[in-house]
This record gives sequence, structure tokens and C-alpha cells, in this order.
Amino acid sequence: MELVVIAGLAMLLGAGAGWLVSARWHQRRQAELVHFAQAWEYARYAGYVSTHRYPNGTGAPFLR
Repeated sequence: MELVVIAGLAMLLGAGAGWLVSARWHQRRQAELVHFAQAWEYARYAGYVSTHRYPNGTGAPFLR
């Protein structure tokens, strides 16, 4: 009987450890995806700004 209880507790402990590792992995993966999305949006913004920037030497001198 004691062996069954010990085996059950070991399985429960193993399942809890597995869940914790899985939760941490998913949390890290989510952070990586958020970081990638932010980098992608910044790259799109930088591309837009560089495309729509005024050329040098045009316009009124006091606006330079």
C-alpha cells in the first residue's frame, strides 16, 4: 500500500515539474514572438520613414 502511495506522489510530482517546465517554455516563446513582432514593426516604420524623407538640399533654407 505504501508503495502505491509513494508511486502516486512521484507521478504527481513529475507531472507538476513537467507542467512548470512547459509553462516556462511557453512564456519564453511568447516573449520571443512579441520581441520579433516589435522588431518587425520598427523595421517597417524605419523603411517608411526612409522612403518618405525629403531629399537633401530641397525646400526653403530656413526649414533645413
